[in-house]
Amino acid sequence: MDRTNDVSLRARIEELLIFKRSSGYKADGLAKILHRFINYAEEWEPGLTTVTKSVAEKWAAMSPYEAPANQCRRMGAVKELSKYLISIEIPAYVYPKQKVAPSSFTPYIFTDEELAKLFNACDNTKTPNLVRKDVVSLIFRMIYSCGLRASEALALTVQNVDLVQGTILIKDSKFGKERLLPVHDNLLKRMKTYHSNVLTFRGPDAPFFPNGRNGSYTTSGLYSIFRERLLAAGISHGGKGNGPRVHDLRHTFAVHSLRKAVKNGEDINSMLKYLSVYLGHSGVISSENYLRLTADIYPDIICKMEGQFDVIPDMEDTNETD
Repeated sequence: MDRTNDVSLRARIEELLIFKRSSGYKADGLAKILHRFINYAEEWEPGLTTVTKSVAEKWAAMSPYEAPANQCRRMGAVKELSKYLISIEIPAYVYPKQKVAPSSFTPYIFTDEELAKLFNACDNTKTPNLVRKDVVSLIFRMIYSCGLRASEALALTVQNVDLVQGTILIKDSKFGKERLLPVHDNLLKRMKTYHSNVLTFRGPDAPFFPNGRNGSYTTSGLYSIFRERLLAAGISHGGKGNGPRVHDLRHTFAVHSLRKAVKNGEDINSMLKYLSVYLGHSGVISSENYLRLTADIYPDIICKMEGQFDVIPDMEDTNETD
C-alpha cells in the first residue's frame, strides 16, 4: 500500500520507538540519538518527512575529537530509521555499508596470578563498615565469574538472585536483553554466605550490593574501590583510560572461557554461540573478537584452533566487545 508521506519525520521517529519498545527493546540509546538527529536535521531542512541524503551526510560528518565508534553509533541509528521508513513504503536515504576502522583500544586481560592477588586484596579490605567489606569481597568475583558488566552487577536486586537454583537474572541490560545466568558452585557458596551476612532482613527489591546508605553504588564509586584494591594487590594502573578497568574483568572472563574451551578440545563455533548469549551480546561477531585476544595472549593454543577457523578474526570496534 502506498502511504502518503505527509507525516513529520519527528512523528515517524516516535512511531519507530513505540514499535521497538513494543517488541521488547528498551530503545533508550536509540531514542537519545534520534532526538538529537531530528533537532539537528530540522535546522537544515525544516518540515522534514523523511531522511534525505543531504541531511544524512551532514549528520555523518565526524565532529572534532569524536571517536569513530561514536560516529558509527550515530550513523547506525539514522540507518535504522531509514530502513523503518522504507518498510512502510516511504523513500529514504540509507547509508552505504561501511567498514568500521579497527579500535586502538586493547582490553587488559588479567593473569590467573593477578586475579588471585586482586581477590585476596578484596577479602582483606580494611573498613569499619562490615557490609562494604562483604560487598567488595564478592562483587568483583561475580563480575569476573559471570562476565557481568559493572552496571549489571550494581542493578541486581535481592529477588534477581536465586540461591536455590544457583542463577542470577539480568534485567534491563544493554540492548534491552534479559538473561538468566547459572553460577559456578564455588561462587554460589560465597553468595549464600554473603546473603546470610548482609541480606537476611532486606526486602526483595533491595539492592543485592547495598552501599552505606542502603542504596546502590554508582559505577564511578565502584571504580574508585577497584582502584584501591588494585593498589593493595600490587597491580599497576596505567592512568585514566588505560586500565585495568572494572570492565576488564568481563573481558578476562571471555578470554579465559575461550582458553579453557580450546584446551579442552571443545567446538569453538558452539562455544562462541553460548558465550554470546551468556554475555548478552547482540550477535556472535562481538564474541568472535575475543578469539583474536585469546590467540594474542596465549599463542601456544593457536595450533589447536586450526581447522575450526580459516582466519582468526581481527579485533574490530563493532560498537561492543563489551
